Amino acid sequence: MEKTSHRRLDIVEERPMIGDFKDRWPALFQESGVNEEFLRITTKPLQTKFLAQLDHFSEKLIQIFESQGCVKGQKIKRILAIKDERDDIEIRRECVLKSLIIYLNEDPDSLFKEYLVSFRFPCST
Repeated sequence: MEKTSHRRLDIVEERPMIGDFKDRWPALFQESGVNEEFLRITTKPLQTKFLAQLDHFSEKLIQIFESQGCVKGQKIKRILAIKDERDDIEIRRECVLKSLIIYLNEDPDSLFKEYLVSFRFPCST
């Protein structure tokens, strides 16, 4: 607990640049480090909790996404069509996440490229 409050104090008061932050706490930029920190703070596994909540809210999110019009709506419709072609929970999750990113006016290809260089989403736009 002391580590977390010390880290929080450093971040809030010093406001380090991202590069400095990465140099100082590299484990927080690795999947295992994030998972360990989340488990330590909440006593719940991050990925399991996130995927359960994603599955729970997927239908409502899809309804919201499908109500979009214009260019954004067309991109989302193409992505969501892929989930309808294949009955696979992993693909459904990927399509919902990618649609969410488009809904938030971000570019999913550049966002995922930074973190998942070797992985290609089957939900291509």
